[in-house]
Amino acid sequence: MNKILITGSEGLIGKKISNFLKKKNRVSLLDIKKNINLCDENDVKNYFKKHNNFNYLINLHGANEHIGIKKISSKNHVTDKEHFDHFFYNNVFSTYLTNKYFIKYCKNGRGILNFSSIYSLVSPKHNIYKNPKSIFYVSSKFAVNGITKYFATMYGRKINVNTIANHGIEWKQPSNFKNKLIKHIPKNRMMNVEDLYGIIELFCSEKNKYINGSTIVMDGGYTAW
Repeated sequence: MNKILITGSEGLIGKKISNFLKKKNRVSLLDIKKNINLCDENDVKNYFKKHNNFNYLINLHGANEHIGIKKISSKNHVTDKEHFDHFFYNNVFSTYLTNKYFIKYCKNGRGILNFSSIYSLVSPKHNIYKNPKSIFYVSSKFAVNGITKYFATMYGRKINVNTIANHGIEWKQPSNFKNKLIKHIPKNRMMNVEDLYGIIELFCSEKNKYINGSTIVMDGGYTAW
C-alpha cells in the first residue's frame, strides 16, 4: 500500500482526490487549515523531518483570484506587490519547499506530482473573463513547470517529478461564463475532478517508471486549436 501526502487537501480538488486515493492507499493531508504554513520554510522543513515515510507527494496547494485575494490587504485595493507576493509565495515558493524537503527527507519517495494550470502554457483568453486573469497568477504557474523540470533533472535517478496542467474545474461559475469558455474546448464541457483520477492513479504507483520532467496537459483539447 502506497503512502501519499496531499497538500491543499481541503480545497475543491484536494478533498475529492483524497477520498478517491484513500480507497487503495494510506493518505496523509497537509493544508494551511491544519496550521501548516506551506510558504514558511521552517514549518515545511520541520514537518518533513517528523513525517517522512511517504512514497508520493501530490502538490495541490496554490492560490487563485477567488481564493483569499481580498484578505491579503487592509487597504481598499490590492497593490501589484501584494498580488505578486500572494501568487508567488503560494504557487511558487510553496511548491519549491515541499519538493525540496520531500526529496531530502523521504528516502522511500518515488514520485512528485505538482499542479500548475493550462495558463502555464498559454495566455488566458481575456475576453471570456469578467476581470482579466492576474499576470502574476499566470506567470507563477509558468514557474511551477520550471520547478518541476529542475527537480526532475537534478534528482531523476531516484524520483519522478511531473506536473499536471489542467483547465478550470466546473464549480459554481456563472452559466454565461461557462458557455463562453466551452466554445474553446473541443470536449464541449468544463473539467470535472473525476477526470483527474486516472492520471493521478498512474503517477502515484509503480506503473510510472519512465515519465519524468513532463507537463501533462489536461484541457479537453483547449490548446489543440
